[in-house]
Amino acid sequence: MLSVDDFRQVVKNAPLFSIDLVVLNEKHEMLVGLRKNEPASGFWFVPGGRMYKGETIVDAFRRITEAELGKSFERERFIMLGIYDHFYENSCFDESVSTHYINAPHFMLVNSAELQLPLIQHHDYRWVAIKDVAVDETIHCFSKVFLSDLLSYLN
Repeated sequence: MLSVDDFRQVVKNAPLFSIDLVVLNEKHEMLVGLRKNEPASGFWFVPGGRMYKGETIVDAFRRITEAELGKSFERERFIMLGIYDHFYENSCFDESVSTHYINAPHFMLVNSAELQLPLIQHHDYRWVAIKDVAVDETIHCFSKVFLSDLLSYLN
C-alpha cells in the first residue's frame, strides 16, 4: 500500500483507474450515495472505487462491491457501459492537486433487498428514477455521463 505522500504524487502526476457501479433496482431506479470525500464531496454519486496496482479487475469488483454495496458481487453480474474521463479541479488532498480518473462504469440490475449499504464513503443513499437522474442537480454530472449508454442498453 502506498504512503499518503506517495499517493499524493500519483494523484498529482497520473490518472487513476476507477470502476463506477451503476446499480438499478427492480423499479429501474438508480442507486446514488451522498459522498463524504473529495472530489465531489456533498454530491449524490453512483457507488464505486479505484483499482489498486497488482489487483485484478475480478478482485477489484469483489472488493469495491463489498465496500460500496455491503455485498461482494462478481463482475459477470455487471455490463460495462464504456470508458470515460473524469477531471476534477481538486482531490482528496486539497485544492492544489487536481484529479484525473479513467472510469469504467458497469451496470447491474439488483433486488434492493440484496444490499446492505454501508455508510463509510457516503452519508446516505437513495434510489432515483432513471427519468429524474438527468435533471436532478444534486447528482454529480459524472454520474450522468453514461445515461445514454445505459438507456440504449435498457431499450
